[in-house]
Amino acid sequence: MHKRLISALLFSVIGLGALLVPTQAERNQVLYRDQVAVLMYHHIHDADTSTSTITSQLFRDQLQFLLSKGYHFISLQEFKQYMDGATVPDNAVLVTFDDGYESVYKNAYPILRELRIPAVNFMITDSLADPKSTYIPSMSAEELARMSRETNFMEVQCHTDGSHRKLPNGEAALVGRDTLDGRSETDAEYRTRISADANACANKLEPLQDLPVDTVAYPYGIINEEGADLFRRAGFNYGFTIIPQMATREADPMRIPRINAGSPWITPERLHTMLKRRTVSRPDAFAAVDLADAASRLGGTVVDDGSSILVRLGDRSLTGNVGSKLFTSGEGNVQLQEPIRREQSVLRINLPDLQKLLGREITYNRRSGYIYWREQPLIRQAQSETPSGP
Repeated sequence: MHKRLISALLFSVIGLGALLVPTQAERNQVLYRDQVAVLMYHHIHDADTSTSTITSQLFRDQLQFLLSKGYHFISLQEFKQYMDGATVPDNAVLVTFDDGYESVYKNAYPILRELRIPAVNFMITDSLADPKSTYIPSMSAEELARMSRETNFMEVQCHTDGSHRKLPNGEAALVGRDTLDGRSETDAEYRTRISADANACANKLEPLQDLPVDTVAYPYGIINEEGADLFRRAGFNYGFTIIPQMATREADPMRIPRINAGSPWITPERLHTMLKRRTVSRPDAFAAVDLADAASRLGGTVVDDGSSILVRLGDRSLTGNVGSKLFTSGEGNVQLQEPIRREQSVLRINLPDLQKLLGREITYNRRSGYIYWREQPLIRQAQSETPSGP
């Protein structure tokens, strides 16, 4: 009996190990590179229902499922760096919210904070004057500022000031001609209206955070060439639409696509499938970099005696050989994907291997050659000062 019990326990442990292996493999799986899935949400509420409202539990389940599948969440600042030539982690995702509903602060923010997931709120700023007067209550200036103050990964950008509306003729206010005193506004009046709206939105948000306000999500995802140019002239460098595609750096920065994730029928599994189906084929995103130069920029050194290599970074020291994939340290072995090679007296290493060697995520801008540590999501204040959330 005792032997049978031991055998049963042994098989149970083996079976559990077999179940855990695929999960770890999934977390390490590269689903896509050098592109970003920008997710769009609106209302996170446990009682309200609509095609753009999901419960806090579904929101949490989506994020946790994506984390379990190896997705990496990035901030808007990292996305901007990517558009300017920098790398992003494999399976990169950016979370965005439109309209600035208070439900984001009360229900979504506690989850994002707990999971250390960055996000950007696109705010309709004319609601800041009286946030509770809207049909769905909006966030206040104090709530927006608090999220930015408490973390380094929550920020607010523009969803226009007073242009989230349809005109009498049914056109979106950003692209159509409004009616003034019974007549259609002139082209000059249209340009003045849109420019004033863009400036008003930025002016209201700039005091709420230290980051620049230079990004807009167009209401209804609708914009035309003239409207985009007016926002650009007002100091906006990025504009988001609702075109359901992956974002790549070849996209027009004033027409960046986003994928809707905020409808109640989008289960975690369905969202994962949607993202996989939208990935695009990309050339190799990781050019080999100069190992000695990269280590120096990150505060380390490389000693190369012609065959063996010593890499030092802080209290971390690793040794290996040119042409080898194996490096050793006091903490154990590091197995690289590709061997370090010498090209015209320069040691070359690909970016994923450099991250593995140094033990931290880094960002590399291929245009400037600048390399730096990837900023990690941080909490600046105590948990008790934030809404309790679901």
